[in-house]
Amino acid sequence: MRYNVDNSQDGDETSNTFPKTDAFKELESLIGLKDVKRILAEVTAFSLIQSRRSQMQLKACPNALHMVFKGNPGTGKTTVARILGRIFRDIGVLSKGQLLEVERADLVGEYIGHTAQKTRELLKKSLGGIMFIDEAYTLSQGGEKDFGLESISTVIKPLVGGKTKA
Repeated sequence: MRYNVDNSQDGDETSNTFPKTDAFKELESLIGLKDVKRILAEVTAFSLIQSRRSQMQLKACPNALHMVFKGNPGTGKTTVARILGRIFRDIGVLSKGQLLEVERADLVGEYIGHTAQKTRELLKKSLGGIMFIDEAYTLSQGGEKDFGLESISTVIKPLVGGKTKA
């Protein structure tokens, strides 16, 4: 099966072989987002290749699929993240593929030690899927006594340490 990742009108189409799942069809049906679709197709292809290499006991590059989605409100960031979770589940990169959408209030505690605990609980809840931090930049905004930076540190530690599980 072929998956067309470019809905351009100029005839310059890029095709790749992917499973034709509902998640891929939903991504394809989104209007615009040509570059996003191309990048997600490349990431998906890379992930599939690495999985196959591992299955064949060949050397594979570790997947670090941490992403930043940026754009104005209403441009589809959450929708694309939700679809991406299902795509990664369908191809075996993630075990569940659910999207856990959180914001600053969900991550930052009210007293010392509370932020790390809240953030770790949400990280555990998101294992096997995607944790989407809406307006993540707000975690870095705040005064001296703000706990947003503690939340960032708690999220970053397992990402750079490779201790996250799909």
